[in-house]
Amino acid sequence: MILKCGPDGGWHCHPDNGTFELYAGGRILMPDAECYIYSGDPENRAWFRQTKVHQTLTLNDENLNYKPKLIYWNASDSLDILVIENKSYENLIHRRAVFFVNKRYFVIVDESVGSALGDVAIHFQLAPGKAVMNKEDFSFRSDFNEGWNVFVRTNAQEGLEFIEEEGQVSFEYAIKESRPAFAYKIAKRNPNKNIHFLTLVIPYNSTIPDIKIQSSINSIDDIATSLQLKVMEENVVKEIGYKL
Repeated sequence: MILKCGPDGGWHCHPDNGTFELYAGGRILMPDAECYIYSGDPENRAWFRQTKVHQTLTLNDENLNYKPKLIYWNASDSLDILVIENKSYENLIHRRAVFFVNKRYFVIVDESVGSALGDVAIHFQLAPGKAVMNKEDFSFRSDFNEGWNVFVRTNAQEGLEFIEEEGQVSFEYAIKESRPAFAYKIAKRNPNKNIHFLTLVIPYNSTIPDIKIQSSINSIDDIATSLQLKVMEENVVKEIGYKL
């Protein structure tokens, strides 16, 4: 996984702090949108630059601001932890914590903290190809016949919407193709309520591992100084988290 959270890079930079790319088994499973074009087609250039076509959090599908902060980073044989923040909008901070568990799968915790109101969403895109969407358990997966795939599922919660979005990617300059894209969305109507998403991202070869995030996060008025979760795989429970 390659994750971005940096300052404004100027004309070449997209407003996409928090986004990531994912590779496994020699295959790119969740690629960046890329640029498509630099000049001569302002409409399509603007489309590929949108925050919402990257794998990060948005408010009302608007482009975010560059205000990055590295909070925590630690690696070990069984658990890598990366925590970043971006003050993406006026009165809204996005904190993303990524746990790489046993070098096999990822748990992503997204917190949107602040008084801003509107639709808070996290967006994900796959590589071109078939995808399978399951609205009952809020999951989707790539569907390559051979080799590696990826499974993504966000924990259910009150008010959660699961939708398909327009997806495009450009691997070569001025050439684009469609790809599967999805979003999880919650309407934030209370300035004192923060929105959280708990998401599993599991690269796999042949069989999807039976992994679940057991713990939930209580809504709090400010960003927490610690986070503790439990994940269960094949009836074995593992505690993950951080303390700042």
